[in-house]
Amino acid sequence: MKTVSIIIPVYNRANLVTRTLKTVLEQTYRPLQVILVDNFSTDDSLVVINQYKIDNSDNDFQVIVAQEKQHTASATRNRGMQFATGEYLMFFDSDDLMDRRLVQKYVDAFESSPQRADIIICRRNLVDDTGEKKAMPFFKKDLIANHILHSILATQAFCARHDFIRSIEWNNNILQWDDFEYGLRILLAKPVIGYLEGKPRVDVIFGGENSITGTNFSINHGKWEIALRTMVLDIKNSSLLNKQRYYDLLYYRLLVLAAQYQREGHPELAKPTAQKAYSVLNRKWIYRKVMPRLFKRIVRGKRGSARIARWIIK
Repeated sequence: MKTVSIIIPVYNRANLVTRTLKTVLEQTYRPLQVILVDNFSTDDSLVVINQYKIDNSDNDFQVIVAQEKQHTASATRNRGMQFATGEYLMFFDSDDLMDRRLVQKYVDAFESSPQRADIIICRRNLVDDTGEKKAMPFFKKDLIANHILHSILATQAFCARHDFIRSIEWNNNILQWDDFEYGLRILLAKPVIGYLEGKPRVDVIFGGENSITGTNFSINHGKWEIALRTMVLDIKNSSLLNKQRYYDLLYYRLLVLAAQYQREGHPELAKPTAQKAYSVLNRKWIYRKVMPRLFKRIVRGKRGSARIARWIIK
């Protein structure tokens, strides 16, 4: 049986990580290697994960606990990759939940892949602070564009062959949307891709003060933009054709970010952010006509804006 390594960064999650780790322990697949990297938490997170190691380690469920001083999730994941020995590798967040057959489904998909897939992508639910679940977007076509629009390859959304993923390091300089940028670089590496069919296998917890995703975009103003600028450079340095289309899609995401600032009551952040997006997107008459309306649609919480953006940005 092939080992699957699961890397989970932990920072001040003493009250939440046990819930996540319970779903890891309940996986029907073995052998597993669980790599928990504490980012020098100031609460009891390190105590909790060390106790998890003591209570659950055995021959087919190896638990490794490490620490990383550089205070970024990317650095902790890179640190975890140094310990990974499994043939397959997963990343996961410390507040999200796995279906008990997730790892088994991944391995089955790899083993049955006719073209030897490099990564397998799964479906996810978004769970708000009331417990309501909503299926997240899931696409098989035009994947780079749809990742830019919907973050298809977020941290919890895929499993990779170790021999493919080990050369793709996380960017330690990105403090927010690090997985958004990382997922783009994975796709730019032109992997062979497989998919988990059927129901969502991961619950992504969104909202509430304890969520990794958080409740507020404006409090991290400037950090999201770093990821988007880096992604522009990633595309610039790639072999993609029609690069302008992907630049435009990234500036659409900047427009969405401006709408988030506006909804949170920060027009002083929203206005210059939106203007920066418009300065790129207004070179064609249809962009000039549609984008301001699209911004208002996003601000008002109306659905379908990404679908419209995909239609006009070709």
